[in-house]
Amino acid sequence: MDRAALDLLHQCESARGRGSDFPTIWLTILRTHPLVTGLPGHEVRDGEALIVVRLLTGEKLASSPLGFRFI
Repeated sequence: MDRAALDLLHQCESARGRGSDFPTIWLTILRTHPLVTGLPGHEVRDGEALIVVRLLTGEKLASSPLGFRFI
């Protein structure tokens, strides 16, 4: 796993832990991050709705009510 991608995950989780919602995290962290490519999309996995952000590393960062993770 790419170190910069892991750092991005930690930034998002930290912001979430401080009470930020996805739109705020998108605007303050993700939108201008050099690893993020394109706009967020949506996926459903195992019945869970996810907001998915694609990274230049080929990884996908997913947000759900449970937090951020790579899928």
